Amino acid sequence: MATEEIKEKIVETALQMFSSRGCRGVTMDDIAQALHISKRTLYETFANKEELLAECLMQVHDRLNEMHRKAHSKVDEPLLVAMYMLRVGADSNHRYRRLLDEAERYYPEIHDRFFRLHTEALHTMMHHGMEYVQQHNYLRHDADIDVAVDFLCDLIQQRRLSDVDDQQAYLHRLNEICFTYLRGLMSTDTIKRYEESVPHFRQVMEELGEL
Repeated sequence: MATEEIKEKIVETALQMFSSRGCRGVTMDDIAQALHISKRTLYETFANKEELLAECLMQVHDRLNEMHRKAHSKVDEPLLVAMYMLRVGADSNHRYRRLLDEAERYYPEIHDRFFRLHTEALHTMMHHGMEYVQQHNYLRHDADIDVAVDFLCDLIQQRRLSDVDDQQAYLHRLNEICFTYLRGLMSTDTIKRYEESVPHFRQVMEELGEL
């Protein structure tokens, strides 16, 4: 097996184990045993658990970027892409909440480096989408897209939403909040157009969810 293949296997396995059992609850020995590889192979690939944790967090970030790219290639509607990225970001926050919480508590330097990169990327994606819809007169003239983007990005990172254990209920709740908030920013004509297209809008969101 090539070195890059070993590295990918290690990161994927560690990410799953860190997410389900917590960073502190998993040792390098545990990861080596789960992969049926020697500790020497593991330490030749990653010098320590902190280095492996940092790579796992980058994997989460890279997956978000890839899903954003696929969404743009499939849907020519920035508002839909923006809504989808909110959903993806929320899903990621929910799926990896234990990993993120423990990283923040026990490995703050690694967490802060990742979270800053992660937050900036999501903020940039959202801002580009909101700029586009504003330029096409989808929003009210007094809508402040900077405030809107800050609110929407902060929304998916709130711990109180992460406390919802049922993932589907969590995503449904988030979608409804976002739909309601964005509707309040839309111009009258845009509201009418989207209300007429709500079934299609939600169908596309579900299709995007399969990316």
